[in-house]
Amino acid sequence: MRVAIKGIKLVRLNTQGINLPDDPSFGPWRLDAVFRPTEFMPFTFLSIHGPSENLCVRGKTKEALEEFVTLNQLRQHPRLSRLEIVYTEEAESDRQARRA
Repeated sequence: MRVAIKGIKLVRLNTQGINLPDDPSFGPWRLDAVFRPTEFMPFTFLSIHGPSENLCVRGKTKEALEEFVTLNQLRQHPRLSRLEIVYTEEAESDRQARRA
């Protein structure tokens, strides 16, 4: 079942060839997740994707990113190495500059 979450944008998923420009004006929140290579065929994974799988998602709210994490069960993912949701100040400074 596919679920659409309003207010998020996939920026990077290197294993799928997705590498869009990270535009802070979309939203001030950013989810960064890093996954270890698969245990199955590790040399192939490394030669194609590099040392890790990287996921970056922009969000308008922290709650939208938390919903994305929950629906995709990222915290329980067996290869998860790092997951963080951060508020980026550059998005706020971009908004203030546009208002001025």
